[in-house]
Amino acid sequence: TGLEDRNTTLTTSINSHLGYPAIKEVLYQPKVNPNRLSIVFYEYRTTNAERIELFCNGRESELIERQDGQSDDLDNNDNNNRKIFVCSEFIRQVTFGTGSQVGIPRQVGTNYAHFWTWKETPGDKDKLTGNLLTAAYLDPQDALFFDEPSKPVAIYSHLITAERLQ
Repeated sequence: TGLEDRNTTLTTSINSHLGYPAIKEVLYQPKVNPNRLSIVFYEYRTTNAERIELFCNGRESELIERQDGQSDDLDNNDNNNRKIFVCSEFIRQVTFGTGSQVGIPRQVGTNYAHFWTWKETPGDKDKLTGNLLTAAYLDPQDALFFDEPSKPVAIYSHLITAERLQ
């Protein structure tokens, strides 16, 4: 969408998950190509990746206004909290790294989708609560791909809180 700061969010998220600064740079030019970005790691900081290429497609978003009386498990029946923002994107990730054999690089492709829901926190307009659902799919090169080519083989769910920076 151009509204998110993918450079900052990817850098801080990956570095936080690894526990040390591993990202050298994130190459992303949304005005040139919003569907592709590269993550470059510092040399010899990670064992699995030197560079990651992300190809994002199939983006969708919608602002849903709930009807009177509708509620969900997260809002404690607060009908004033009526709008929910939902969005999704499908991602092809290609990870490049050093292989186990000298001089032969390793390349691993993965396919997944992110499905997000966001809504304002009741009583706090500067805070959002959300859910990130990640669905992982088999790669066409996987031996089991033709057993299940279209349904996810793994699903992860994360509850998230976001606060406006002052």
